[in-house]
Amino acid sequence: MPSNVSRLKVFIATPGGLEGERIVFRDVISKYNETELFLENIEFKPIGWEDTIKGVGRPQDLINKDIRQCDYFVMLLWDRWGTPPSNSDSGFESGTEEEYHVAMDCWERHDYPMRNLLILFKGVDHQLLSDPKPQLQKVLDFKKHLENEKTHFYVTFDTLDELRDLLRRHLATWWRENKGGSSVLTPISPEVFPSTGIEELAGNTEEPNTALIPTTTLAKEAWKLANEGRLTEAEVEFSKAVVSSQQLSDYISYAGFLCRVGRLDQAQVFLERAIEVAEAQSDEMGVAIAKGNLGNILKTRGDLAGAEEMYRKALEIGEKWGHPEGMSSNYSNLGTVLMTRGDLAGAEEMYRKALELDEKWGHLKGIASDYSNLGIVLQTRGDLTGAEEMYHRALEINEKLKFYEGMASDYSNLGIVLQTRGDLAGAEEMYRKALELFAKLGHLEGMANNHGSLGNVLLIRGDLDGAEEMYHRALELFTKLGHTKGMANNYCNMGIILETRGNLDGAEKMYYKALKIEENLGHPEGIANNYCNLGIVLQTRGDLSGAEKMYRKALKIEEKLGGQC
Repeated sequence: MPSNVSRLKVFIATPGGLEGERIVFRDVISKYNETELFLENIEFKPIGWEDTIKGVGRPQDLINKDIRQCDYFVMLLWDRWGTPPSNSDSGFESGTEEEYHVAMDCWERHDYPMRNLLILFKGVDHQLLSDPKPQLQKVLDFKKHLENEKTHFYVTFDTLDELRDLLRRHLATWWRENKGGSSVLTPISPEVFPSTGIEELAGNTEEPNTALIPTTTLAKEAWKLANEGRLTEAEVEFSKAVVSSQQLSDYISYAGFLCRVGRLDQAQVFLERAIEVAEAQSDEMGVAIAKGNLGNILKTRGDLAGAEEMYRKALEIGEKWGHPEGMSSNYSNLGTVLMTRGDLAGAEEMYRKALELDEKWGHLKGIASDYSNLGIVLQTRGDLTGAEEMYHRALEINEKLKFYEGMASDYSNLGIVLQTRGDLAGAEEMYRKALELFAKLGHLEGMANNHGSLGNVLLIRGDLDGAEEMYHRALELFTKLGHTKGMANNYCNMGIILETRGNLDGAEKMYYKALKIEENLGHPEGIANNYCNLGIVLQTRGDLSGAEKMYRKALKIEEKLGGQC
């Protein structure tokens, strides 16, 4: 570490009961300083109430003084709000609440160093959420306040590993800010949060497949709240549904909600519980539905083999019982797995099987989805006219159904067609329409994809700063979701930005990150693309031998795929 080190102070505010998380906070900062900043002139310094120098006066005043000297503020809440500060007439109900308001005051003014606030919530057990006691209710009320205000970025995590990852990523962002790079977190754009007060969208988002099993009234009410952007209230209602009914459909519905907000670990817990319940009741269709939804989580994480196994097991049960709706869903999902692997013929076969079944039983949402998927196959083959026709067919159905999630996907796909044709203005219009709908629905994956797509448009126009901001937003959301393919794409995009700016070392690092993920996914097109990118970096440096090796690796893969690097 250089001798002239600038220390950026990070304060952590928590009520009692989060001692383990406070240890993780300090450990992550220490390791980040050691591994990432050891040659830099910046380091992060963790600050908490335990660091406050004892002195005369109200203890909370001394803590507040420390906060006013900090650059960043992390507030971490779980199931307790805390106790009022001693000898205080401030009106605050806890020391943590007072610390938050002090940090907010510093952030809003220019005479304090406070640059950002990060609010983290530890996931609460559904048993406690179903009947929140006063302390927990105060936490939930605060979370609802943040949802409504949309002023600061906040995240709910479920494991210490997730917390470590969140803190590392924010340290990286804050370090980038201080090096003069762009920030996606200060202030956070309102579009990162699902909007509230959008009753016109209620009931029109794609909820998890619970066909053939009854959904309780509580779960339906929870989805209504979720679709209005009232996520905290929705989770409470889902918890009540699970605790009161313990029905299979409620476990699956809760898991679907958790997937939507990016909490895949917890969603998987509920789906695995749903499988146990279904198996105990000898409910084969319940097993099929739960495994199909579990396959979606595995697919999002890049575990294509695991996802395929779940889909095929679900399909086998659906075929046994002759249920076309379950079969079509799993044909479609298998098509997506094959598509990701580059098997266009296999993907098209699955999508057409799904379409045939959906048309037979008149499932309009399914038909629209099948048209969209077939459009992606045609577009990948270069048939833009055929792809556009499929997307417009899908959009026409979704508009009639007022199915906003489907409409958003169709806008996004049409944007890609227009961009490929060189119509950047038209593409941007489609992407922004899609992003607006996905943001209102709280659909993180859709938001991530369209941030990335907008980044591509801005990059083509030469707006590197704007493109970088969009790619950072996309990467942040994909990382939160654990969506490895999306992460790979945006690491690659960030590499292109760095390479264009002449930062070959940074570009190489990004391309290797993307390559590693693509290799783990077994995605040949992505592997070849990153070999090409690495070859360009090596060639620019004058390492012609190294560049040739990369190009030959890429060419070998491309020849198998029938393309070229």
